[in-house]
Amino acid sequence: MRFAEIILENRPSWFWRVLRQLGVYHVTGILPRWFSDWRMIEEEKPWDYGPLMRYKNMLEDNGLKLVIIEDNPPMDGIRLGIPRVKEEELDNVARLIENMGKLGIEIWVYNWMAGIGWSRTHTHIVGRDGMYVSGFNYGDIEKAPPHRLVKEYGVTHEKLWNNLREFLEYIVPIAEQSNVKIAMHPDDPPIPEFRGIPRIMNSIESFEKLLTLVRSDYNGITLCQGNFTLMTDDLPSVIRRFRDRIFFVHFRDVKGDRYNFVETLIGEGKTDLVGVMRAYVEIGYNGYVRVDHTPTLENDTELGAPGYNYLGRIYTIGYIKGLYEAVKREFSKGY
Repeated sequence: MRFAEIILENRPSWFWRVLRQLGVYHVTGILPRWFSDWRMIEEEKPWDYGPLMRYKNMLEDNGLKLVIIEDNPPMDGIRLGIPRVKEEELDNVARLIENMGKLGIEIWVYNWMAGIGWSRTHTHIVGRDGMYVSGFNYGDIEKAPPHRLVKEYGVTHEKLWNNLREFLEYIVPIAEQSNVKIAMHPDDPPIPEFRGIPRIMNSIESFEKLLTLVRSDYNGITLCQGNFTLMTDDLPSVIRRFRDRIFFVHFRDVKGDRYNFVETLIGEGKTDLVGVMRAYVEIGYNGYVRVDHTPTLENDTELGAPGYNYLGRIYTIGYIKGLYEAVKREFSKGY
């Protein structure tokens, strides 16, 4: 198991040095939207070779290796099957995958949430001893108006599945040729619909179906534990079931259910984290893991969105490392 902690800064930071001091040398990046080249007549896109190359070099010059991109060009035209729009978006995704391959960036994380990405209805709930936590309550959006996409494009679950199949049939061969694995992130929150927009990546059965749409060693899963633990009461068995299809892990936890939950400090949620780690060790998982959505502790700094901060992530890295080493020792003694 290797850490690939997410980098959100657009220039070197003290936190990058702390990551190395903690033994974290691989990182997850977002698309470098700030990294266009002012000398170009036609502006470069963040998924073009130049910005990605400069971003990768900046990280490597500071002792970090970029192995994952957890971001995407606009994709709602693809998800919804919008004529003319989807063709341009498919071309942009293909360029991203091809350029990642040229630069040796191993994994692309994407999602199938149309219109509305990951969402919380509460951003600064006062948690234990004053830490701030985020949360979601479906009751807060029940009276919200339908999203414009519902009226404009008549979105259905069936249409989303059909468009996903077409997307995978197009992009998986490019991923195979480029040696880039693609890893679907679950709907967040994993509910059947969000303001009238259907969602399909919200159950264990949905991910089983995903893997059969196009069978390939390059078609896999981002196992975001905070979402998967809202889909099942037995997350360790899910880890064992998907085994080599898990390309990336988001290590976090929640309290509640998919319709009403809060995010917690690691070790204080609903998930059996010891059982989870035993499952990873048992299947020989040697992929990447990162911290995700930690509470904001006293005097900490939030990086643009609740759950992305410094102190909570540093604490969680230590927790995961200790848990992993303890479970490995159990297995070495014949657990």
